[in-house]
Amino acid sequence: MAAERWEVAIVGGGPAGAACAATLAQAGIRALLIEEHERLGGPTLRGETAAASPFSPAYRRASRILRSLGASAVFILGRRAVIGVEPGFRLLTAAEEGGVQEIACRRLLIATGARERFFPFPGWTLPGVIATGAVQILTKQGVLPASEFVVGGAGLFLVAAAADIVRRGGRVRALVDEGRLADRLPPPRLLLTQGAKMIDGLARTLRLLLSGGRIAHRTRLLEARGTERLREVVTARVDENGRLLVGSERIVPAAMLAIGFGFAANIEPAQLAGCPLVFEEELGGWLVQTDDALKTGVDGIYAAGEVTGIGGAEKSLLEGRLAGLALLEEMGRLDRSGRSEIRRLQRRRRRLLAFARWFNRQTRFSETYRANWVGALPEDLTICRCEQVRLGEIRRALASGCRTPAGIKKATRCGMGLCQGNTCKGILQEIVSALEALPPGGFPPPSVRMPLRPVDLGLLGGEGG
Repeated sequence: MAAERWEVAIVGGGPAGAACAATLAQAGIRALLIEEHERLGGPTLRGETAAASPFSPAYRRASRILRSLGASAVFILGRRAVIGVEPGFRLLTAAEEGGVQEIACRRLLIATGARERFFPFPGWTLPGVIATGAVQILTKQGVLPASEFVVGGAGLFLVAAAADIVRRGGRVRALVDEGRLADRLPPPRLLLTQGAKMIDGLARTLRLLLSGGRIAHRTRLLEARGTERLREVVTARVDENGRLLVGSERIVPAAMLAIGFGFAANIEPAQLAGCPLVFEEELGGWLVQTDDALKTGVDGIYAAGEVTGIGGAEKSLLEGRLAGLALLEEMGRLDRSGRSEIRRLQRRRRRLLAFARWFNRQTRFSETYRANWVGALPEDLTICRCEQVRLGEIRRALASGCRTPAGIKKATRCGMGLCQGNTCKGILQEIVSALEALPPGGFPPPSVRMPLRPVDLGLLGGEGG
């Protein structure tokens, strides 16, 4: 299979990838932008952009960048997933409609974004239970999947999703947040440096409250109930150590439950390329390790956006621009003003990382808290939906001597299903670390191999490529 060769390939068409592509296009660099979905922009920018967040300059800037790419020399390869990264910067890609293509490049930017984290509870696999990110994508396309919601989990993103539901004419009966209200108040330094973000968050909270929505902090999603689909949600208060407060249970009718517990970086392509990883809980867990110029430990490979730390659209846009300038500097195409801009962006990036750490702390809990949380879960709780692995099987595997998530995966098939563990491998890591009284980064990240996405074996064998 002959590989097409590019000066720079960018994997991921979200804010970081788009900003890097625009920077390279301005300098006349031939670049290829590979995006898994039909539209660029990432989950929060696909569809509506500036109108969704009038207080967010980052969204408006991203809109301008996305529009500019349509008239630039950047070649956009949409609906194409990267399923392999081989030595020599050779990318194996699979098209949505079928077919495998090999692409070669001299330099590579990995900007593969993040996915939502989940934490299981009885009924979380019922029809009608959906990710908060999925709800936001639907509402940005003008689709409201139900008229009444409960939104629950942990973190600041819950408010964003709930506000979007209300703006589309839906009702949020309750927002159930595992975290404390006191932790949601930003430190004074962030109020000064990230004022636009704080105003945006306040506006969304007020929209929810004025619509009649109730926000319950230090409250857990205890159970989702229904026969063929969701009918009601059971919540309960918890104490500061994550133990249930008996008698605090409350039943809330709901047609749909939107859940989310923060985000985890999509590190798999970088991991496959041999890039060093680092665990930073306050930036989202396992990340691609970079220097101040966003260079990874592999010469010629850069990383930008959520894969270097979960921090939102503004951080991703800045890092995309910074990575583009760093690539130009490596190619000898940057003048003195460009090098000065790199230094300015690096200083600003440090301020955005401070916000990112505060944002991610909202979805992280102490070892004692997590141990009590996991300890209260029932034995028959489904952990891996693809392979129908229950929590009791994981506990028995631990008791039999499988002391790591990798060992438990082999013993139970947890994470070996069609989705290749995209949902449950993070859950498994957190459950095992809680049961073993270890910190969240106490185990290495799950191993990866080609293909990174399920593909037809005939395509890998050369049929239809």
